[in-house]
Amino acid sequence: METLSIRAQAKQKKETFIIESADRLFSLSGYEATTMNDLAKATNLTKRTLYKYFVNKDDLFFAVILNGYQKLWREIACECEKGQTGLEKLEFSGTAFYAFYTREPGVLALMGKIGRVRSQNTDVELPYQEQFYAYNKTMFAAINQIFELGKADGSLRDDIDAPQLMGSFIFTLTGFFYMYSLSGHSYLKFLDVNESDFIKTTLTLLLDTVKK
Repeated sequence: METLSIRAQAKQKKETFIIESADRLFSLSGYEATTMNDLAKATNLTKRTLYKYFVNKDDLFFAVILNGYQKLWREIACECEKGQTGLEKLEFSGTAFYAFYTREPGVLALMGKIGRVRSQNTDVELPYQEQFYAYNKTMFAAINQIFELGKADGSLRDDIDAPQLMGSFIFTLTGFFYMYSLSGHSYLKFLDVNESDFIKTTLTLLLDTVKK
């Protein structure tokens, strides 16, 4: 049993190493431009080894996104504990999302490609895609509870069903950071405004649309 445990730990460590290496390459060179040959060279592993862990590059993409979502949600969940009302929890969630973006903008840029990668693999079974959507479903359920809490405590508007209000909020929030990761810096130069002030203002306006 001990030998199996050690073997499992070694496998998990190598898998994590591959995912983190792919994250860096995808963020640096772009997902489309990165090949499995590039990853093999960067990790000093053979392509055969890579394919022992992942079906193909798209499967690896979802592994990278899943890893990013897990890190993001851990930070959001931790920050949410500081709030009492639904609105306060959303405010802390926005702060956590912003903090995550400043550290890992490449991950958020990759998140914008989820639909495209998924649509290209309707006939291929990707284990990490399934894991990603299962985790995403759990995460959305937890976020929905925040909106239900806000409706119950009177801090969030109650004229729209919680799932719909949540969906619009998340779509707008993630859409903003995705677009900002692509063209935000050039946009701010055009406007001649401070990045932190711009993002905080956007988050405030978004919160204003859902609070009561």
